[in-house]
Amino acid sequence: MAGKYRNLYYGLCKYCFSLLPDILYHNLLGYIMHKRFGVKYHWMNIRKPKTFSEKLQWAKSHGNIPLKNKLADKYDVRIYIEKTIGAQYLVKLIQLNHNGDLAIDNVESIDFDLLPSQFVLKMTKGSGFNIICHDKSHLNVENTKATLRKWLKINNYYLSRQKEYIGGNKLICEEMLEYNITDYKFFCFDGEPKYVELYIDRLGNHKKVFYDMDWNKALFITGGDSMEYSAPKPAKFDEMVKVAKTLSKGFNFVRIDLYEHDNRVFFGEMTFAPAGGYTPITPHEWDYRLGGMIQIDN
Repeated sequence: MAGKYRNLYYGLCKYCFSLLPDILYHNLLGYIMHKRFGVKYHWMNIRKPKTFSEKLQWAKSHGNIPLKNKLADKYDVRIYIEKTIGAQYLVKLIQLNHNGDLAIDNVESIDFDLLPSQFVLKMTKGSGFNIICHDKSHLNVENTKATLRKWLKINNYYLSRQKEYIGGNKLICEEMLEYNITDYKFFCFDGEPKYVELYIDRLGNHKKVFYDMDWNKALFITGGDSMEYSAPKPAKFDEMVKVAKTLSKGFNFVRIDLYEHDNRVFFGEMTFAPAGGYTPITPHEWDYRLGGMIQIDN
């Protein structure tokens, strides 16, 4: 959701929808998401969750929230990644100014003259808040600053009531691995990756497709995914699966995002409720099947 529509949506979530109790709030946002994709909506029973969507809503207020808060932040999570699988999986951060700051909360602290020709500016909480610069000579710095100022004012908690997004946002700058890189998003249940969602040509003709761990195409889609498109298995797939297993241990569900570049695997982020848990899953029976993979005490 881009531009003025995201701003409008955020305003509605923060100032209007925030008055609703959780059950109505989550079902309203779920309905809006399904309407967007033209899919029939099914009411979520969050008190007695059974489906994948319902259990993701339940998980927003259960489990180790302080730990999730750190792991859902793209800067804070780096300590966990270094300790768990090693610093070699981290994308290099670029210093944002002469002070050597790697994470800031003030746009005026950025010295764009210090940044390389290619880079990726990211907000550390939330999804879709990225400035992907392929050639700095074509970057409108003032417009970029204005965009970042607006983003820093957004409290992502209001967009989905995910408690792991509570707290101040930060800005980091990552080295660009490659332009329009494929994103491998592993859906992991209690330390076991079951499916991987590919984001392909995200900056062009965006395509999404699910595979299982044997590289068979999944029998379900989410949102705008497709069963028609096929993609080759990445060379480092086995290592990706191993990394996803290690990082997802101890969580009843988490999505582990990884990249493959220059014959290496790189970590992207950890997400506990993809798309806020509102994305339609079709056929609907798979909402129950995926939900059955999440073990909760309720």
